[in-house]
Amino acid sequence: MSSLTTSNTSGAADPAAGFRHQPPSLYVHPPFYDWLAELSLDWAQPTIRDDAGIDEGQWRRIAQLLAIEARLLDQQAFERWLELYAPECAYWIPASWPAADPRASITLEFHDRRRLLDRVTRLGTGRAYSQMPASRTARQWSGLEAWASPGRDDEWRARYSFSLTEWREGRQRRLAGWCGFALRQLGSELRIVVKQINLIDCDGLQGNNSFFL
Repeated sequence: MSSLTTSNTSGAADPAAGFRHQPPSLYVHPPFYDWLAELSLDWAQPTIRDDAGIDEGQWRRIAQLLAIEARLLDQQAFERWLELYAPECAYWIPASWPAADPRASITLEFHDRRRLLDRVTRLGTGRAYSQMPASRTARQWSGLEAWASPGRDDEWRARYSFSLTEWREGRQRRLAGWCGFALRQLGSELRIVVKQINLIDCDGLQGNNSFFL
């Protein structure tokens, strides 16, 4: 399992400092992909977790974070939304059902931190052609499940089912599916490390999904 940690605490020079594009994608390496594959299998298991290894207080923190994450997207507060994510994170929309390894299959979206920053910046200009005019969205989610990550006391996994209604250029449409999350305690804050969006029609023709799902 990848620790997803590339931060430098030894006092030595930051190995990422010399890269032209910041932040660099040094953490997206084979162990990271292996961890994503393990996460994906865990989220998709048809399992009833009687002992999820999580107390009521932590469950409420997770539910609150995911509620805020959805609301900020509906409010198009993309910079604030990205602050909910860990410095080393992934945003993943598979193009297959069930989700396949992104190293060996096409994805609808697969973004690390730097690519997310690029998208947030582009949408923030108001000049992204695919979002002129911008989509109005309303998300609803239910059936939240949360459980502790195996072998860790600072990381949790969660999933829920969702529906998303979009209004744009006089047309309304509905998207639906389920999301899987990996969340980690970073200092005093709970942050999202991975979000996987599984659309029920992921292997069908897609419309203009240029907003964040």
